[in-house]
Amino acid sequence: MKKQDGFSLVEMLVVIAIIGILAVTSVPLYRTFQQRTYGTEATLTMENLLEGQIAYYLENKQFFPEKGTMIQVFAEDPLNSKNVVKIKEALKITIPLGHHKDYKILNDGDKCYIYIDANFPLFKGGQSYLYATLHKDGKVSYTSP
Repeated sequence: MKKQDGFSLVEMLVVIAIIGILAVTSVPLYRTFQQRTYGTEATLTMENLLEGQIAYYLENKQFFPEKGTMIQVFAEDPLNSKNVVKIKEALKITIPLGHHKDYKILNDGDKCYIYIDANFPLFKGGQSYLYATLHKDGKVSYTSP
């Protein structure tokens, strides 16, 4: 009998089954790691925004933007949009765009409110937001998971 080159049908089915099992177990883990990454990015961006606001307040004796106004940046905004450029010039930070998160900064005179929202969970508990309030005296209060 002549020996044939190649793989048998059984060998191919075993390999396909193993690849399928690995794929099924890796997708939930991938989503968990992606969620942690987005949550960490939102937390770091919040810290950068707060530090920028503190520096801005120390230089200008007021928060950014002007009292009684709100500035919004949406995930789909381009890097050269008006509000992104304003934040970059005033607070000296670049907002990470294209990561499915929206940003709002509100100044009521005595406090500055910063909101980061996503349309998916950012944290383990399922929260899709991160909010912070910065007071004139430098106190920061978080509303987060």
